[in-house]
Amino acid sequence: MNDKRQNMLSQRLSNRRLLVDLLALMFGLGAWIGVNGIYVQLPLLVNNAPEEWRLPAHMVMLVQFANLGPILYTLYIKYSKWACDKYITYVLLAAGAISTFVLAFVYKKTTVIFGNEHSTALLSLMFVTAVVGCTSSVLFMPYMRNYREIYLVSYLVGEGLSGFVPSVVALIQGVGGNPECLNSTTEKSTNVEFTPYYPEPRFSSQTFFIFIGTMLFLCYLSFLALNNLSIAIGERVKYTGRTQTVPTDTRAPPSYKTSSDWTMSKQVYSYLLIMMAVVCLLGNGMLPSIQSYSCLPYGNVAYHLTVTLSSMAGPLAMCLGFVIKTPKMNFLTGLTIILIALSTFVCFLAIKSPTPPLQFSWVGEFLVVVSWILINGLIGFIKLGITTLFRPDPGRGLYYTGVATQVGSLLGAIITFVLVNHAKLFHSYSPCSSTLVN
Repeated sequence: MNDKRQNMLSQRLSNRRLLVDLLALMFGLGAWIGVNGIYVQLPLLVNNAPEEWRLPAHMVMLVQFANLGPILYTLYIKYSKWACDKYITYVLLAAGAISTFVLAFVYKKTTVIFGNEHSTALLSLMFVTAVVGCTSSVLFMPYMRNYREIYLVSYLVGEGLSGFVPSVVALIQGVGGNPECLNSTTEKSTNVEFTPYYPEPRFSSQTFFIFIGTMLFLCYLSFLALNNLSIAIGERVKYTGRTQTVPTDTRAPPSYKTSSDWTMSKQVYSYLLIMMAVVCLLGNGMLPSIQSYSCLPYGNVAYHLTVTLSSMAGPLAMCLGFVIKTPKMNFLTGLTIILIALSTFVCFLAIKSPTPPLQFSWVGEFLVVVSWILINGLIGFIKLGITTLFRPDPGRGLYYTGVATQVGSLLGAIITFVLVNHAKLFHSYSPCSSTLVN
């Protein structure tokens, strides 16, 4: 039995080029590592930024404004006959790397706009990285159709690792622990005053952003290699009609052929796109905007663990694409229902801020961290499952999947931005308020 499994594994590996897998993975890593890298620094940024707990909502909304990138690209492919997708990708990856390097040195810079102080350097440079991420949904992923379909999974795993890698580094970095309340009462003060002191992490955000910029530069080099190395060129496919695609390498074994005898009813096609939009509405729009309100009342450490561990859960779930068969639509529907239930729970905790249930209990901290881990894991798996169902589509299924992703994310961001900044539905928690009461 062991010999049979080893032979099957050897056969699978012989039908692919591991170097191309690595290059596709690094290409996918470059899609969102810039945005995710900034996002996992939120536990360190929210306490010093002028926006405070509202910073995540501003960041999520800014990411949606970055949909200008895919809009311009869509207009380009509609009205232009000159195909230069790879050159656009070169520019995007280079811009992401440069902006992240610059961010490392100016992320603390603020500017007063309309009478309010804002983290203009942080938000403006994040916008550049967000353009890279948003455009990747309609440019990077469809670009992988130029290669054998098995490498799309490698790309998607790399895209998932764009959250995993920064999270591992941020977990090592730490947040220094929960804040301490120091007596800041002066002789002129009429009341006792306490100020929260946040311990220093193991290394600074500047060092972290330099690391992310370096990774983006490596992603740029990987895409360069993907387009120029002969071993990668040999894994490309060319269209020979409506029935099948074959690789440009004529020496490839028959298992390289990809059948395009693919059918899906319009109802299922539309249902899956709507499901993708709903999942992204929650995962990319609504939930990240309120995460600080649902986690920070349980402590800075709980928030840090939630951000880092939940960011790891998505790519780990997507790695299941290597070992499981294509998921059924009913199974994905069941997982989406569970996702909605868990999302309702964390929204309830956010609304109850600054005094959510089980606030000063380890049970409360455990529940909020585990809930967010499960949410991100489900989001990653469902997105992978839907993409896998569209992967054999010889038409533009992957393109419309990217469009559904951005539409859902935009709607979620707009709804939550209004609720956070204008409806005043969510309220911040002061770690020293209980000290004042006592």
